[in-house]
Amino acid sequence: MTKVPDTAEHLEICRQFCGTCPTFRENKLMEVAPHALFCARGASDKKNAINKGCNCMDCPVAQKYGLKGGWFCFHASEE
Repeated sequence: MTKVPDTAEHLEICRQFCGTCPTFRENKLMEVAPHALFCARGASDKKNAINKGCNCMDCPVAQKYGLKGGWFCFHASEE
């Protein structure tokens, strides 16, 4: 498995998947660092976030890099 590069292309793909993610929306994770692309940037700094579902494993970036586990906004991706 390769570390996901933090690129503009990956961020655009992320916006399509995180933008519709119920956990991302419910917790307003865009307002808290690292804001998006958690698989590359690490877990959100938001404390006590509410788990409402996960879109990570449907994302082409996660699939391309063979990421496992999902919930990258809560937990850093495994490398």
